Amino acid sequence: MSIARQLFHEFRPLFRMLEEPLAIRSARPSVDSPRSLFDDPFFKTAFLSRPAVDLTEEGDKYVVEADLPGVKKENVEVRIGDSGRSVTIEGKVAERRRSAQDVDDATIEASDGGPATAVTKAEDIPVGNPISNERAFVTDSVFSRTVWLPRSVDGANVDAKLNDGVLTLILNKMVDKASVVVPIQ
Repeated sequence: MSIARQLFHEFRPLFRMLEEPLAIRSARPSVDSPRSLFDDPFFKTAFLSRPAVDLTEEGDKYVVEADLPGVKKENVEVRIGDSGRSVTIEGKVAERRRSAQDVDDATIEASDGGPATAVTKAEDIPVGNPISNERAFVTDSVFSRTVWLPRSVDGANVDAKLNDGVLTLILNKMVDKASVVVPIQ
């Protein structure tokens, strides 16, 4: 193993701390885990702004799995950059639920001569009195996550699937053209 690669592995925890200095350690903090002093109920939680990502090596390929609950595949963009050394996952979570006030506003606009489709959309959305809200309902939040890879990958040969809120990327490693086998005499 080269010295540079060994140093990179030694400093990886430091890089991770610099990437996420104030992030919540767990995507779903429990009673057992203490809350951070910097937690603010009005800001996005860590799992929405930076999805959890697993990176595994399987032979001649890397497998990246990212948790993207409630995100549609049309709202996700995956880019391979830095000559195949990084994978960036970006996307947005569109509005998931409208409040009763939004429904009343849409009905008022339609009765004043606005588009009739607003009434249809408002009537199709069930509205009730919330008793308990534990899930994060945000409107138009964006997320981005970049994963650095130990070796370059072939950006033209990537398999991406979004199934049950988990994005799975299969990245084939590039053949190292710079390495040459030297015969020993």
